[in-house]
Amino acid sequence: MSPRLVRAYLYVLMGGLFLQGVGSLLFRLAPSLPAHSPLVVRGVFGIDMWHSWLHILWGAAGVLLLALRPSPVMATRLALVFGVFYTTLGVLGVGLHHPFGLQLGNFENSFHLTAGPLTLLVGILAARSNSVAQAHPDPAR
Repeated sequence: MSPRLVRAYLYVLMGGLFLQGVGSLLFRLAPSLPAHSPLVVRGVFGIDMWHSWLHILWGAAGVLLLALRPSPVMATRLALVFGVFYTTLGVLGVGLHHPFGLQLGNFENSFHLTAGPLTLLVGILAARSNSVAQAHPDPAR
């Protein structure tokens, strides 16, 4: 898997989480916003305050990490850690009622159980690519 593709995927994912978290926080702080928004917008931004902060923190930390540490190894580690975290959050959301006080419903759990395993797979494929690249260095470099 191309390091450029891994980084692009992570930038989109982390940037999206950040924006979704900020939007959700605004929805909580300005209650008139949801009342005047279409159903799909209310659905995307209708998460609880702590869940909003979780998205903001993951998104900001992920984007900063990708920007400040542009190595393929760091992107791989981010993908693996995030993948494990979100997969675990999805499993807990299905198995427990509001784990850690987060109001996780079917929509949130389905997102976590999609983004988590997908990002974990990206991380595993990137780790395999990194190990192949180290075992067989490109003579053109």
